[in-house]
Amino acid sequence: MARYAAFIIFSALINIGSAVYNKDRDRQRADPRLLDRACELSSCYPATGNLLIGREARLSASSTCGAYGRERYCIVSHLEERKKCFWCESTNNTANNPYLNHRIQNIIYKYYPGTRTKSWWQSENGKENVTIQLDMEAEFHLTHLIIQFKTFRPKAMLVERSFDFGKTWRVYRYFAHNCDEAFPSVPKHTQRSLTEVVCESRYSGVAPSTEGEVIFRVLPPNINVTNPYSEEVQNLLRMTNLRINFTKLHTLGDDLLDNRAEIQEKYYYSIYEMTVRGSCSCYGHASRCLPMPGVESKNNMVHGRCECTHNTRGLNCEYCEDFYNDLPWQPAVGKTSNACKRCTCNNHATTCHFDPAVYNKTGKISGGVCDNCQHNTMGVNCERCKPTFYRDPTLDIQSPDVCKSCDCDPEGTTDKEILCDDETDFANNKTAGRCLCKANVDGARCDRCKDGYWNFDPQNPEGCILCTCDRLGTINERGCDAATGNCFCKRHVTGRNCDQCLPEFYGLSDSDDGCSPCDCDVGGSIDRYCDVITGQCKCRPNVTGRRCDQPIQNFFVGALDSIVLEAESSECDSQIDDNAIQSQLCHVVIRENFPDGRKETWTGPGFMKIPESSTLVFVINNLKTSMNYNVLIRYEPQSAINWQEATILVKRPSPIDPDSPCSNVRPEDDKIYTILPANQRSVLVRPPICLEKNKETEVRIYFGRQDGQTSNSRASILIDSIVLIPSFDDLPFLANDTAAREEFERYNCGDQYYYDLNRDNVPEICKNYHASIGFYIRNGSESCQCDPSGSKSHQCDRYTGYCQCVENIVGARCDRCAPGTYGFSKFGCKRCDCNSIGSLDNFCDATSGQCKCRANTYGRACDLCQPGYFNFPNCQQCDCNGHAIECDDKTGACKECHDYTEGHRCERCIEGYYGDPRLGIDIPCRLCPCPGVKDDPNKSSHADRCELDPETKDVVCDCKEGYAGLLCDVCADNYYGDPLKGTCEKCDCNDNIDLTKPGNCDPYTGKCLQCLHHTSGDHCEVCEDGYFGDALEQSCFKCNCSVLGTNFTQGNCDRSTGQCPCFNNVMGINCDQCTENHWRIALGTGCDPCECDPIGSLSPQCNPYIGKCDCKPGHGGRQCDQCQENHWGDPNIECYECDCDLYGSVSPQCMRDNGSCQCKPGIGGYKCDICARGYLGEAPECYACGECFDNWDQLINNLRIQTEYAIGNASKIKVVGATGAYTRDFEEMTKKLTDVEDSLESAKLGQSTVKELISNISSLQDHLNEADKKIKDSNDNLNAITSKINLGNVTLDGLRSAIEHLKSKTLELGNNATKLQEANLEGALNLTREAKQRAVKAADDAESVQTIIANTDRQIKNTDRLIEMQYTNFNNTQNENDKKLDDLIEVMSQLDAELPKINEKMCGQDSDTCDICGGAGCGKCGGISCDQGAVTKAEQALDFANKTEHRIKEHELTAEDLFRSVTQVKQDTVLVRSRAKDLSHKSNEFKLSAEKVTNDSIALTAELKEFLSNTSNTPADVRNLANEILNLSIRIEPKEITELSQRINSTVSQLTNIENIITETKPDLDKAKALKQNATIVNKSANLTLEMANKVLEALDEAQAAQDAAENAIERANNDIAAAKGDLQPIALETEQAQKKANETMDEVEGLRSRLSDLQKNILKIESDADQVKQEANDVVNRAEAAEQKARQLRQDFKTTNMSLAERANQTSNSRERAQLLLNRATKLASDTQMQLKLLANMEELYNDHNEQLNVLEKEIGELNSQMNYYLSEITKRSDNYRSCTT
Repeated sequence: MARYAAFIIFSALINIGSAVYNKDRDRQRADPRLLDRACELSSCYPATGNLLIGREARLSASSTCGAYGRERYCIVSHLEERKKCFWCESTNNTANNPYLNHRIQNIIYKYYPGTRTKSWWQSENGKENVTIQLDMEAEFHLTHLIIQFKTFRPKAMLVERSFDFGKTWRVYRYFAHNCDEAFPSVPKHTQRSLTEVVCESRYSGVAPSTEGEVIFRVLPPNINVTNPYSEEVQNLLRMTNLRINFTKLHTLGDDLLDNRAEIQEKYYYSIYEMTVRGSCSCYGHASRCLPMPGVESKNNMVHGRCECTHNTRGLNCEYCEDFYNDLPWQPAVGKTSNACKRCTCNNHATTCHFDPAVYNKTGKISGGVCDNCQHNTMGVNCERCKPTFYRDPTLDIQSPDVCKSCDCDPEGTTDKEILCDDETDFANNKTAGRCLCKANVDGARCDRCKDGYWNFDPQNPEGCILCTCDRLGTINERGCDAATGNCFCKRHVTGRNCDQCLPEFYGLSDSDDGCSPCDCDVGGSIDRYCDVITGQCKCRPNVTGRRCDQPIQNFFVGALDSIVLEAESSECDSQIDDNAIQSQLCHVVIRENFPDGRKETWTGPGFMKIPESSTLVFVINNLKTSMNYNVLIRYEPQSAINWQEATILVKRPSPIDPDSPCSNVRPEDDKIYTILPANQRSVLVRPPICLEKNKETEVRIYFGRQDGQTSNSRASILIDSIVLIPSFDDLPFLANDTAAREEFERYNCGDQYYYDLNRDNVPEICKNYHASIGFYIRNGSESCQCDPSGSKSHQCDRYTGYCQCVENIVGARCDRCAPGTYGFSKFGCKRCDCNSIGSLDNFCDATSGQCKCRANTYGRACDLCQPGYFNFPNCQQCDCNGHAIECDDKTGACKECHDYTEGHRCERCIEGYYGDPRLGIDIPCRLCPCPGVKDDPNKSSHADRCELDPETKDVVCDCKEGYAGLLCDVCADNYYGDPLKGTCEKCDCNDNIDLTKPGNCDPYTGKCLQCLHHTSGDHCEVCEDGYFGDALEQSCFKCNCSVLGTNFTQGNCDRSTGQCPCFNNVMGINCDQCTENHWRIALGTGCDPCECDPIGSLSPQCNPYIGKCDCKPGHGGRQCDQCQENHWGDPNIECYECDCDLYGSVSPQCMRDNGSCQCKPGIGGYKCDICARGYLGEAPECYACGECFDNWDQLINNLRIQTEYAIGNASKIKVVGATGAYTRDFEEMTKKLTDVEDSLESAKLGQSTVKELISNISSLQDHLNEADKKIKDSNDNLNAITSKINLGNVTLDGLRSAIEHLKSKTLELGNNATKLQEANLEGALNLTREAKQRAVKAADDAESVQTIIANTDRQIKNTDRLIEMQYTNFNNTQNENDKKLDDLIEVMSQLDAELPKINEKMCGQDSDTCDICGGAGCGKCGGISCDQGAVTKAEQALDFANKTEHRIKEHELTAEDLFRSVTQVKQDTVLVRSRAKDLSHKSNEFKLSAEKVTNDSIALTAELKEFLSNTSNTPADVRNLANEILNLSIRIEPKEITELSQRINSTVSQLTNIENIITETKPDLDKAKALKQNATIVNKSANLTLEMANKVLEALDEAQAAQDAAENAIERANNDIAAAKGDLQPIALETEQAQKKANETMDEVEGLRSRLSDLQKNILKIESDADQVKQEANDVVNRAEAAEQKARQLRQDFKTTNMSLAERANQTSNSRERAQLLLNRATKLASDTQMQLKLLANMEELYNDHNEQLNVLEKEIGELNSQMNYYLSEITKRSDNYRSCTT
């Protein structure tokens, strides 16, 4: 137990300590083939082992018992044997006797080599200071030491080592039973560092007395070695000598050890085995070690000479190989091989050395320095060429010719010692071989001056003298002549030093020509010269650009036709000719712009219409250049005749300046004649006229007779304008025969196309010429002068000068409204839209927009009647029943009806009110009580409107849907609820009720009571039982479940899906189909499986009605498990077609087992195609040989058959026994029986056979027992077999008769087929069942025969098989046992041989002994030095996995922290972004708000200015108008009018002359009309005043709001918005004054309004009274003419009429009752009719359903008939098949 415990502790220490150090070694040792590869990839180590093996000679001890002779020794407490003392003789004579010889070499192996006898080393008796020393031949690495003692372990000992071959020694560890006594100065605590030496007590105890162990591990397990490759660890492991010093023995109480032999012979040191575990020291650069020279190699010996890799050398790979000194030597560490690196000398050196200075200088990348570089190279790596040599870039650096001599002129180079660049380095501007020229020297060899330098002088440090030439002006920067110093100027450069540009050129540069042309614009520049530096030309006024080709901002150059003089603005002069027509005949014709956006064909607002003999005078005073101008006349002809007489006269107010270009003009040159063609719109007059600048000149155009012969007073022409086109011949830059003129004419830049108003695009080259012309004639460019209100910006088109106008604003300056528009402002002009009936034309005042109205029209657009009237242009007075003042101008519909009225004439109450507001009735409008009032929280109203009953004057509510009663206080039919307390809700019956019927739902709960369409439920939401579908869609259909496939015990179909509950293996929504691979749904209990044969059928699905499977060719039967008709063979393998002769065979069906045909009598052969034996002739004509032949032939055949059969059986009995001899007979019988079984199975007639066969198993067992007895005697068996054969023959005869009986039954089935076809489905089913019963009975009849035959066959076969099996089994069992025993012995020997290998793989050491690594049967496996074993590797892998898991968890925690940090940063980023977005949004809102306030302030300022500047609507005017209205009075009061009316009524009966009455009342009527008219005018004026006052108030409110907003915006905005505040201050002062005036006006207007309302009502009443007076007067006249004659008659007629009315009232009452009765009857009749119609519809639907069911039944009957026909054919086929069956 002690040894086992020590071993467990020892193993734990080894496993813990060696996990890190041996990890790489384990990986390398896993597969020896990977050792070399592992060394290439990383560090590698040789295998560890016992360093004692093979070093017996190097192991020594200072004391050995019996070294010089036999020596006696004894043991303490010896219990095994009687003898307690023994002899020791360790001399050469006893070297092979382990019992006597105990030399030191015995500790290498536990057992004496080749035996299982233990051997040991033993010291001399009583000697305490003993040493054991191991001297290695090289340096090794020691991992641990294990010593197993035969006696007590030493009381004190120490282990020391040397790594310098014994020169110096260092103690590894002290061991003592009492450390304080043995080694007092040595610490005894646990080791704290790798180099600390301590004393340990646990291995020095007395117990155990034998096999005690001392274990020492160099790397203590309690110290975590983080870097096993550190110098400290490597030094600790190094070892060349090992010494164990034993200093004290355990004396067991004999403390006074003396020299007595009996005392000393009991105490000594004795060791069974010592293991020094380690490996050769290779510093990670070798995977194996080789024997040292002169050292004999032994098995498992650890050698000391490393087989170095990584370019290392030395006994321990401690040096780098020669020429591998580029890196310092280092031991290999883990994954880093630290291989010695080859020096890079580029093939120019053969040796190198390591230089630490170079290594540090390169950042510890390379430290190899090449020695003795060759091929003109030098440098650390021979990478550079020597001075005066350079590296050829075309050659490889390793080429011996890579360095070439410099080809340079030494006199021209800067350094004669170097001459040229040694290599190419673009970063430092170095090119290999390029000579290093002096500063002013050039050339490949530095043998000439640079361009720009001259006078090459070797004494000059710079080589050459600088030329004085400007390099920019010299050709190719050549400067001057290298010999003379003369300069070479470029094309456009001049000057002595080529430093000046030629005239009209600028910008001296390195271009090919040296200078660039000025290219000044010929018109925009004053001359063609420019600044020599910038190239800026001298521009005309208001022209910019380097070339002077652009007008400055807000200026334009003008097109060719930009000098336009409008005819509308000219004067029409008639004094020039005595015959001229008066000027008033000339007038302006204004044209509106095209509404479709087409471009206008005129300029200005329109034309000047000119008659014959008229003169247009154009005044020209704005020309900037004196020259010839062509006059272009733009016109529009009014007829198809050319205007023949048109004369242009130039009137000059002063003499011509003699210095101007017009000085040579003659008087006759100022008169030009031209013609205006009728097919043109413009004409260019030639020759040109000369006009002077800055002078006012008149150009008169006289229009004479149109046809040039006779005058025509009606002839006229529309003149648009004239255009002054500068003459191209007078332009100096377009002089004839110049390149510019040639280009100008080549591109037709002077074509009349450019004068056309509808021109589209102008080519860029022409546009440039036109711009130059414009610059010239204007002496620069002109200002755009865009109107700030009418234009979108101050910038105009630089070419034409047209500004960008806002909507409906025209003119080149956007300074006027377009014709037909008005209201010039920054928002554009508004269209006049003058009424075509009420206005004279569509042109209005440009300021107010007032159209020119015709008489009796009103409004700005002349499209209104006077206030209080409508129906323009036929104006009528508004009729609003006193509830409105104004009405619609067109329809007369009253506006703003008061008193809750509405309607065209305010004649009815608004919705929610009732009454009769018409004049004369005057029932005011009041709220509807239905039953409450609208918006009453206590009582709801269930009607939005109500009305007044015209007869009863009661209110009648127009109830909302769902409510009934006069006051909507009950729920309507089909609704439920409590309308007095709540609401009525519609009954939710999902449209499954008849809404015409009452009582469809409960009036209180809403439950549906009369569901239709086969629905049910509280809301008719589901189909009733027996129906399915969607009750919400009124689509419930009757369940159509099949009676054959539906299991009605589970209920009817599903109410939603219609799915019926099906039987097993039945599917379909109606349960009318069998599931896949099933058939026969007609059973009524579910479908049967098809059971199609997988070999003979094409698919597992059969016919769902007859069960017939779809067979492959050649297969047949219902299940396709038989061969097809007229085929034979094994259906499980292949079926073949019968090839029977039709004439010789009985039927086409051959024998199904062998394919032989059944021949007719006399016919034979396999195919029945030849005559049979005993017959003559040719088939089928065969005739018998005769009776004699038949008799003899039969006897001979019988004898031959019996003889052959007996002989065959006799021969078989010797071989296979009696049963085997008759196997064929039984097989034939079995095959025939199998055919019968197949036939019965195909007809489904043998289903009960299996059950009966199973029941006969017990009887078969009995027969087997009987057969066992009969086997004893073979002769008896033969007789028994013979008798059984006879019995079989009898049985076969019975089987044949049974088959014949089956044939008759089958024939009977065929005869009944016709009856089955004629019968119905049920009868057919019954017949089929009866047939089945008969077939089952037939099967039962044949079953007894089958059972007997089967029993006989099985008895014989089983008996024979049992004998054979018993005999064979016994022999086989004995043979197998022998073989297995041999195999086991062999396996045991193999296991013994393989056990060391298994131990090595599992435990780490190839050994069959239970040494340090253990093994099979040792109780332990693995350990400290057993790192090659699978157990140790698994433990190390587990430890590595645990550490890896810990690291992964740490990384996961770190990743989670990082993820949280990133998430937080992301959230912060999103927050910052959101804040920035909000801030941006707020700033944009603030900006928009500020801009809006500014714009509103500007607009309000403009509106207030416009309002205050409008002289037609000042507050004073409003005040005066109000005063005038107040001063108006009616001369006749309403009271006087009433009295007048009464007087007329009282006197009308006394007067007979009605005309006099009318005449007297006419003045009063006129006064009333005048009063009405005055009131209307006053009303209109008051309304206008009120409207104006409201506008003023609104303007004041808007001004105040705008001022507040502006003040707030100014506080937050920038300084630019501050100007708005200054603009608002004067506005505020003006608005305060206006507000005061408006308040006064408002008070006056309110008083006027109340008086006006009363006045209007009085006027209406007066008018009504006047009409009534007139009507009464007429009535008086009519009655007065016959008053006396018809008075009595009238009284009589009155009485008669009164009686008649009473009778008619009674009749009307009776008629009303009758009508009510008729209405009730009609209602009932309609309801009944509707009900009958629905019943008829349901009956029709039922009828359709029945028809569909009948059609389905007919279809099913047809299908059944077809199926019955198919069944009949199948039965017929099977009947024929049965007939063809033979035995």
